This record gives sequence, C-alpha cells and structure tokens, in this order.
Amino acid sequence: VLEPQKKEAFNRHPAHLIYTHHALCRMDCRHISREDIDQVMQNGIIFLNKTDLNDRPCPTFALQGFTKEDENIRVIFAQCTDETKVVTCYNLHKDFECHCSGDEGVSSKKNEY
Repeated sequence: VLEPQKKEAFNRHPAHLIYTHHALCRMDCRHISREDIDQVMQNGIIFLNKTDLNDRPCPTFALQGFTKEDENIRVIFAQCTDETKVVTCYNLHKDFECHCSGDEGVSSKKNEY
C-alpha cells in the first residue's frame, strides 16, 4: 500500500503568478529569466531556514535550484491563497551591483534572505 504524498506547504502551480517591480529589476540586473524562476518554482528545494510561514500579509518561501545554464539561484516567493508573488531573486555564485527601488539602506549581500 502506497502512502499518500505529503502535501507541501508551497503551491508549485499557482493560478496567478505576479512579479513585483523589485523582482523584475533584480531579474534584469542578475540575468535571471522568467523561465529560470519557473524552473526553481517547479524543481527547487524549499529552504525552511530562509522561509517565513508567519510572514504577513502572506507567507514567504525561499526556493533554491539550478537553471538550465547551471546557475544556482534563490527565489523568494510570497504566497497567498489567491496569488503568488515573486519578491526577489539572487544568483548565489555571482554578485551583481543592482540599483533597484527598495534597495536603499539594504545590504547588497546575497544572503539577506
């Protein structure tokens, strides 16, 4: 008898995926495509120590994985019941100097999430 699959807290197939302006800026700066984001959303590992299920207004999830170009990236998603937002993303092998709105006073370190 097969055990039922344990339900994951993160929905990998959301009905609505929204990219914040900050995420789009970071993606452009760090050469991360929507396809890369989708790849990590589908196959990435959820890092519980970087995830905040009590975040408001929606829980935030940190997923990490490799793109088809073999870049190791981390993506932060905010997931509500009716929509999922891409909040930001990082290339874990390369540091990029990005100037996105909301970066003022924020460390540019890739480990801020």
